[in-house]
Amino acid sequence: MDLIIRKYHEEDFFPVSLLERENSGGDCKPEVFIRQAGVLFAETFLIAECDGEVVGYTIGALVQHRRATGWIIRLAVSERHRRRGVGERLVAAVTGSLRERGAGEVYLSVAPSNHGARALYEKHGFEETDFCPAYFGEGADRSILRRDLTAGKA
Repeated sequence: MDLIIRKYHEEDFFPVSLLERENSGGDCKPEVFIRQAGVLFAETFLIAECDGEVVGYTIGALVQHRRATGWIIRLAVSERHRRRGVGERLVAAVTGSLRERGAGEVYLSVAPSNHGARALYEKHGFEETDFCPAYFGEGADRSILRRDLTAGKA
């Protein structure tokens, strides 16, 4: 599998929107989110491309508090490309990008029942720091995971 990780481009809008729709439940309109993310997070919106096809993406955000903090606000891989290293490469790329931009730590939220995603993040050094019931509304609990970027590689 010839996998390339690169920045999001405007021509990725439709395939990423389809991937978001595939990976999102409910009545959300992914096109609005993707369009805005392409503008707001241009430097940390990364695409996984395999043989010219968009097979995954991730969006990182950098927040300035007392110190720079990164967030992985979305990571999705197409169903047929899961468990083939795409998620691994995306996590490494987005954490590396956030570190390069000054982040000393990275957070993300994940459904407690999403064991595959949790295992992926834990493999990359993320640890649970909090549990938030109804984080995204009733029935949408989330675990908050954190990774320290000040030691070791992304």
